[in-house]
Amino acid sequence: MTHIVRVSRFTQHLLTFVLYFAHGSFVMLGVMVIGLVGYQLTQFGSEGLNPRAMFGYRPVVLESGAAAIELVDAVYAESSAEQAGLPEGLGRVSAAIAKRHRVSSVVVESLVKAAQREAQENGIDPLLVLAVITVESGFNPFSESVLGAQGLMQIIPKYHGDKIAADKGVAALFDPAENIRVGTLILKAYQRSTGSVEAALQLYGGASSDSDMAYSAKVLQELDRLRQVAGLPVAARTAVRAKAGSGES
Repeated sequence: MTHIVRVSRFTQHLLTFVLYFAHGSFVMLGVMVIGLVGYQLTQFGSEGLNPRAMFGYRPVVLESGAAAIELVDAVYAESSAEQAGLPEGLGRVSAAIAKRHRVSSVVVESLVKAAQREAQENGIDPLLVLAVITVESGFNPFSESVLGAQGLMQIIPKYHGDKIAADKGVAALFDPAENIRVGTLILKAYQRSTGSVEAALQLYGGASSDSDMAYSAKVLQELDRLRQVAGLPVAARTAVRAKAGSGES
């Protein structure tokens, strides 16, 4: 019985000690918090009570929309070693596109350079590539349709997996340079299979059965506008009915 009483008293003393220790710890913690708050108020005013300020977090703040555009410009400028040297005509086209679509001039210049490079490698008019981009996405590299068409030239991955670089992953077509490369390859293949720009465009737009050739007319109208901006003559064309097919961009 005496042993049980001793154990009980020991337990009671232990619990009392723990409670006093916990109470003291909370008191010390409270004093530290009050001290920290007082310091923050003294050094930074009311803004010092912002948790991010208290723990030293300093986010990068863009002061205006212009600053955001400058940041995007810097990213594109650093990622492209080919920014300088656009031909005079394409330079005018680049400036006109940037103004019309309210896109950074540095970004547009990068896209025009990519279109020029891919078009030259595949024997296609670079202005035709830019006309398709205008009609398909309005130069929004992150555009995606309800049918799954992605990026600048609105390419549906499942139809053109053989042309997409395997190392770029599922978001490959949201990479502007890759999207333009793949889109240009598609245009080249369709021109080769149909024998005409008009028919190739109808296939690209998934409208090969449209006897009115509305899609190709829209793209070619934009092509003519870009040629005028570049100071080039507008080509005379005869409408050609698209060959049967089920091409999808």
